[in-house]
Amino acid sequence: MNRPNIAQPSRVLLIDDDQDIHSLVALQLRQINVQLSSALRGEIGLQMAAENKPDLVLLDYQMPDTNGLEVLKLFKNDAALRQIPVVIVTGNDQHTLLTESFEAGAADYVRKPFCAAELRARVRNVIENRRMVAELERLALHDGLTALPNRTFLQNSIQRAIHRARRVDNYHFAVLYLDFDRFKSINDSLGHEVGDLFLQEIAERMQKTLRATDMVSRGADSPLAARLGGDEFVILLDAIAKPEDAVVVGQRLLKILSDPYLLAGREVSSSASIGIVTSDRSYGSAQEMLRDADAAMYQAKAGGRNRLFVFDAAMRQKVENKIRIESEIGAAVRSQQFCLVYQPIIRLSDGYLLGVEALVRWRHPDFGMIPPIEFIPIAEENGSIVALGEWILEEACRQMVEWRETLGHDCPAKVSVNLSRKQLMMGNIAQTVSRLLHQYQLPATKLELEVTESLVMTDLKKAFAVLTELRQMGVSIAIDDFGTGHSSLACLHELPISTLKIDRSFVQKIDCGGDSVGVAIAVIRMAALMKLQMVAEGIETASQWESLKCLECELGQGYLFAKPMAASELSKRIVASGPVFAPGQSPSSSPSPSPSPSPSPSLSPVPSPGVPLGLPGLNLGISTVTTLSSN
Repeated sequence: MNRPNIAQPSRVLLIDDDQDIHSLVALQLRQINVQLSSALRGEIGLQMAAENKPDLVLLDYQMPDTNGLEVLKLFKNDAALRQIPVVIVTGNDQHTLLTESFEAGAADYVRKPFCAAELRARVRNVIENRRMVAELERLALHDGLTALPNRTFLQNSIQRAIHRARRVDNYHFAVLYLDFDRFKSINDSLGHEVGDLFLQEIAERMQKTLRATDMVSRGADSPLAARLGGDEFVILLDAIAKPEDAVVVGQRLLKILSDPYLLAGREVSSSASIGIVTSDRSYGSAQEMLRDADAAMYQAKAGGRNRLFVFDAAMRQKVENKIRIESEIGAAVRSQQFCLVYQPIIRLSDGYLLGVEALVRWRHPDFGMIPPIEFIPIAEENGSIVALGEWILEEACRQMVEWRETLGHDCPAKVSVNLSRKQLMMGNIAQTVSRLLHQYQLPATKLELEVTESLVMTDLKKAFAVLTELRQMGVSIAIDDFGTGHSSLACLHELPISTLKIDRSFVQKIDCGGDSVGVAIAVIRMAALMKLQMVAEGIETASQWESLKCLECELGQGYLFAKPMAASELSKRIVASGPVFAPGQSPSSSPSPSPSPSPSPSLSPVPSPGVPLGLPGLNLGISTVTTLSSN
């Protein structure tokens, strides 16, 4: 039989010069499980309170050596004692005396001569109130699931360490930011209850590991583990001997946290990515340290699972640039700091210009021309991609109208614009496109929207609905970077697409033979069977161009023909040399074909020695579900 939990007695300190009062109070409080300590003078009571931290102080107002009100003020002026509630004991219930006591910080008062019931009630009430406040404070500073300190507690602790580092020579500390692989899949596949067990097990392992690493801390300081939320944890290593000790602890954590987890009878595998920041860099706030540790953690995650990364000066510059971009990108859209450049899409057989792809650039007043890889992901994160994407669409439509007026038959047949995930999934992209086409009186057939293979597969049902609506308007739909995602032929067959763009990674390897050629052959033939146009991206050499022509790929783009250029530059080139971009071919000797693209030819096998006609196991029958990837 389990024994019931016995509550610890409340510790009460009585400061009174009358020994008989001590005996009387001890007798009257015996019923409410109180451990009473006694002090006959104020200074002794202050000393005892500092040493033992009682739950409550009963303080006589009138004592021979001092006034109880003065002793109360000493309690409240001491940072270590001010949280202890003090109840004034007095035989004088004048309003002025009680008002002064409460203004000085008294929690309550009790009158002499004592009424036993009143004394017990007031003592019990003050103690219970203090316990309730302490519990609320604990809940406010700790995570409810793991019982670890939370973000607020952690930030306060880091801030104290920062201040201490400024005052104390040779004081070192470090912050470790941890994020766990596969937490979302564990939650989704095994349920949130198992996910909670996983987080609790992580917390327990971390605490055990940190207790074993107390040797890296000096004095009474111990490592602190905290949970920020989700699967993000942070460790503060306080008063370490040297900054390098943080890496030792991090490596030990990686090993312990990568061991299998037994959760609800299931064995689950996971590992951590750890970012480390040390105090050998000057920080002004806990938020700055956590920001840099988080950045280092993402760097570790980018390098693969079960890794750690120490924040360095290069990363700091990168983080500062990112923060600046985040803060300025919205205003940059409004102040028209962005511009579009256009890369020609040509017919590989004769180099004739059939379209252009619109690509955004940022003309930053300080950084110069910023490539999209540096700001598009940030725009996706903070939501400014919606406004930026709409501007790109509008500018591309406006430019196409201008080209149609100035270039006539030499105008590109269509302009391709990339769509972001937020644009596609928000659901109002079709209305935006319809409005812009109407506003600029641009035929829908002159616009092509590109979406990546991985973006479509993120939410196939949603993507299908949105793309179908766009396709019904007459807008062309292209699958960009094809071959790098995980779509199936069956899915592609169902999607309302008109163009496949084979990723540059296959084009760049096409001269090497092997699987890259096999993928190219398979995709080109599949496009022909599905009556889709085929565009090869990233053509840089003449041999790649010749190989793609031999494989009967219809269209292509790349630096071999033209780099992305401003609209005015493209216009000048077309006016001066005609709409032909084939290397080594002068406009005067080139044919003058119709600007409209010819239909996709029926492809026949074009084998070369040692080159397979398809990938092993690939069946080009449309009903077959086969994944094409770069792996």
